[in-house]
Amino acid sequence: PERDLLAELKDETRDEFDRVSREVKEISMLVDQSRGEVDKLARRNASIAGHLRNLQLNFDTVPREDIKSAYEAAQDAQQRLFTMRGQLDKLQSDQTNLERYLQHLKKTLVVLDSAGPSAATAASADSGTPTIVRIVEAQEAERQRLSRQMHDGPAQALTNLILQAEICERYMPAIRREGRLS
Repeated sequence: PERDLLAELKDETRDEFDRVSREVKEISMLVDQSRGEVDKLARRNASIAGHLRNLQLNFDTVPREDIKSAYEAAQDAQQRLFTMRGQLDKLQSDQTNLERYLQHLKKTLVVLDSAGPSAATAASADSGTPTIVRIVEAQEAERQRLSRQMHDGPAQALTNLILQAEICERYMPAIRREGRLS
């Protein structure tokens, strides 16, 4: 029965390894695309900043509507860049965690492939716990560790980012009314 469990665990671990490998490839493509988008938005932001500097030099001669639309475009560009950078950070964090999990699965597969019936029997005789049980427990501990890392890191940062954006949105109308913006 332990041999069947070991073979089943090997199969499940290989399937999980293949699934996570595909996810790592997909997230790598998304990271590359997001980097390209961030670069494009950063260039657009720089261009708009140059346009705003030009407007400031000719502030008295430029129509008020043109000034207003230029500042709105700048604000929109900054928000998009800020959002994309946040998404890129999250994707990179997810990529790092998936790659770490993939390495763990790879090590687990090496151990499972080297663990034949005699190894499983010897290990269970040494510790009193069957090898299969210890492997499953180790996998579960790694999953919980990764889950905690994702919750404590990217999820908290994203929540903080959302709260800061909401605070900025609340203060924006007051600043405009006071004439401090456009």
